[in-house]
Amino acid sequence: MSNIIISKTDSGQIILQINSSLTAFQQEIIYINGEGAYQSPEEFQNLVLNHFNASFSIIINEKDTLQFKNPQIFLGHETKLVTEIIGLPETVTAIHLKNELFKDIHNNQSVVIFLLDDFPKKKYTLNNTNKHQIAIELKDGKWMELKTVKTDFNFKYVAYIAIPVIALLVFFIVRKRKNISS
Repeated sequence: MSNIIISKTDSGQIILQINSSLTAFQQEIIYINGEGAYQSPEEFQNLVLNHFNASFSIIINEKDTLQFKNPQIFLGHETKLVTEIIGLPETVTAIHLKNELFKDIHNNQSVVIFLLDDFPKKKYTLNNTNKHQIAIELKDGKWMELKTVKTDFNFKYVAYIAIPVIALLVFFIVRKRKNISS
C-alpha cells in the first residue's frame, strides 16, 4: 500500500509526495535490477529515481505532461519520494495520472489524494484492475472518472479460434494422406 499526495506549500510550490514502505521500494528495485544492484543508500536512491522517471506520469488537459523538479528520496521505515511539480496550467479540466512504481508487487494499491484548490476531493485507488492509472475530467463542475481504454489483448480467446482451426487442418491432412495411399 502506498499513497500519492499532491499539495501546495505555503510558498506556492506544487509538491508530489509518494509514501510507501522501504521494503516495497526495495522489492521493486531488486525485481527490476536484480539482487545486488546497489551497494549503498545513494545507489539505491538513484535506482528509485530512475524507476520513478520511467513509471510515473501526470498529464493535464490531455496535452500537458507535468515535469518533476529536484526529486528526493527520504529513506526510512516509511520511505518518501518528494518532488516539485512544474508545468501545471492555471486551468485544469482533465487529469490522467499513472503510477507503476509498485506494479510488480502482488496486490499493490496506491491511494491518490489531491490537496489543491479546484482539484477532486475524492480519494482514488490505483491497482491492477485499473492498470495503476486514473483518468478524470471536469464536467458540469464535478470530477468524473473516465473509462480507461483496455489495451491488453486477451489471449484466452485465441484458443477458442485456434483449436477448431488446428482440428480442421489435422482432419484435412489425415484425409489427404488416406486419399493418396488409396
